[in-house]
Amino acid sequence: MLTMDDIKYIRRMYEKEGCSIREIMKRTGYHYETVSKYLDMEDFNLPIYRTDKKPSRLDPLKPVIDQWLKDDMKAPRKQRHTAKRVYDRLVSEYPEDIGVRLRTVQYYVNEKKKELYSNRSEGYLPLEHPAGEAQADFCEFAYYDECDRQSAGYKLTLSFPQSNAAYCQIFKGENQECLLQGIKNIIEYMGQVPYRILFDNLSPAVASLGKGHDRKQTEGFKRFMEHYGMDSVFCNPSSGNEKGNVENKVGYERRNMFVPVPHITDFAEFNRQLFSASEKDMSRKHYIKEIPIKELFASDRKAMLRLNPIPYNVLRFETVKTDKYGKVMFENKQILIISEARIDPSVH
Repeated sequence: MLTMDDIKYIRRMYEKEGCSIREIMKRTGYHYETVSKYLDMEDFNLPIYRTDKKPSRLDPLKPVIDQWLKDDMKAPRKQRHTAKRVYDRLVSEYPEDIGVRLRTVQYYVNEKKKELYSNRSEGYLPLEHPAGEAQADFCEFAYYDECDRQSAGYKLTLSFPQSNAAYCQIFKGENQECLLQGIKNIIEYMGQVPYRILFDNLSPAVASLGKGHDRKQTEGFKRFMEHYGMDSVFCNPSSGNEKGNVENKVGYERRNMFVPVPHITDFAEFNRQLFSASEKDMSRKHYIKEIPIKELFASDRKAMLRLNPIPYNVLRFETVKTDKYGKVMFENKQILIISEARIDPSVH
């Protein structure tokens, strides 16, 4: 069936330009019957089709198949059910109930997979957050360094709206390496991966804005997210309320874990302490559901993906030229190069 634009084009050539049917066929490449059909058409109402769904002998086993396919979403890609494997398992485990042929199972598995995976890939912002989904945000905090000077640090929070659980990590900057290292620390601590993370339009992840929720993402960010199989969704500009859970968590953690102003001489050690503080905080009850956050977080973990056993190397290679004093500019800071060295952007 042609689109309305195609139909309108055919009719305009005939009625407005005086083209013959043969000329229209030559321009469009459509057959005579097709052109004649749409030139003669008078009723453009959408056809109404009756969809009387007939019962299938596969119906009793559909819940079993559905569960297998849902479990597959957390399994490695190469260890997921094919339609043939589903059929073989049904024959083996439910020999008395299986009353259909392989083709029927193939058709149902194909349609069910489209439904399951399209729901996960949609780019809209859901009003209700499913288990296994996370939100991320940076904020600034104050701390005393080894010289007892008050300095500014940056805290990355990864929250899980379904359960109201969260983890956070701190860094001396908020560049791409800090963002990726913070997420990596958290998912490695959990041993699991949220299947989708909602972000603000922070520059370490977004190179430029597009229409709606379309974003041109930075190459390093895309590579990291693909490595761990996570989807990314971005808020509308100036719409922090769309990730209200993590916005609230950012403030809650700062009030409860960073008051009084902490003395931090070892960021790695302090980050380990933050994991313990976050675990302890999960013992309190959810502010609405009146269930311990730890119990709700169990359903989040159940819906998460398997952690890629190959660690992602969070680093960046840049070629720089020293001045006559042996110094280079990196991240808007002047650094003295003693010898050839690798700089960790997440620390400096």
